[in-house]
Amino acid sequence: MKINQPQTANLREAGPIVNQIIELQAQELAAERLLFSSDYISGEDLSGIDYSCVEFNNCKLLNCNFNKSGFTNVYFKYCDISNCTFENGYFNQVEFLSCKGVGSKFQNSTIKHVLFNDVNFSYSNLEHSKLQKVIITSSDFSSASFAECILKELELRDVTLNNCDFFKTPLKGMDFRESRIDGIILSDSYKELAGAIVDTYQAAALAHFLGVEVK
Repeated sequence: MKINQPQTANLREAGPIVNQIIELQAQELAAERLLFSSDYISGEDLSGIDYSCVEFNNCKLLNCNFNKSGFTNVYFKYCDISNCTFENGYFNQVEFLSCKGVGSKFQNSTIKHVLFNDVNFSYSNLEHSKLQKVIITSSDFSSASFAECILKELELRDVTLNNCDFFKTPLKGMDFRESRIDGIILSDSYKELAGAIVDTYQAAALAHFLGVEVK
């Protein structure tokens, strides 16, 4: 599957993130063509901003609030966004590269043409979100929640999804053969699994949901 990559030419080196965003919030302006590099902030309110043609490089943005923000043509490279809130967000042509996002929150978001590569997003929450044309490679999403999501054209390559919550999320067409899905959480009817693609080992492991013992 091919997805659109972020377009981020002619970026301007920005100063401290907090100073820039507070000024933009006051003027109700978007953050455009900015490069944020090697910044460290914690617990800041960076919400309600549209980030367009922006790169976050080697930044630590811990427990920050990006609620109701839009991200278009954005790179997150070598960043730590653990416990940040991106609820009610919009992501289009975004790449997360070698990032840590443990406990990050993306509920009720639209996520399309997005790449997650070499990331640790364990315990992240994407409930009630729509993911379309998304690729996840060589990443850890263990114990994450994809409950009541809409997944369209989601490609998984070497992804750890152990103990993930897929409650009421249809998995038809999802190919899990290159990934790990031990202990996933489903509804009592297990109807989420209808049409999912798994290998022989995974099928045997999932058989316990149906009370079947494979020998």
